[in-house]
Amino acid sequence: MQFNFDNQRQTIMGVAVSDRHLYRCVRDAMLFNVYEGWQPTVADVQQAIAKAKDPNSHGNQKFKEEF
Repeated sequence: MQFNFDNQRQTIMGVAVSDRHLYRCVRDAMLFNVYEGWQPTVADVQQAIAKAKDPNSHGNQKFKEEF
């Protein structure tokens, strides 16, 4: 499956993201990795959204520690 997103509908590979800020953060993070050759799946998109929403996720904790 090809990586695609729709800014009007706020979807990433068909997965809707209701929060505009969250949508942009996840889309951009994934897009940077796609440019490096990563081929995400729909499950990857769902997981990235879930982790971005969870304030206790490892990535969010690491971000808080650094900044």
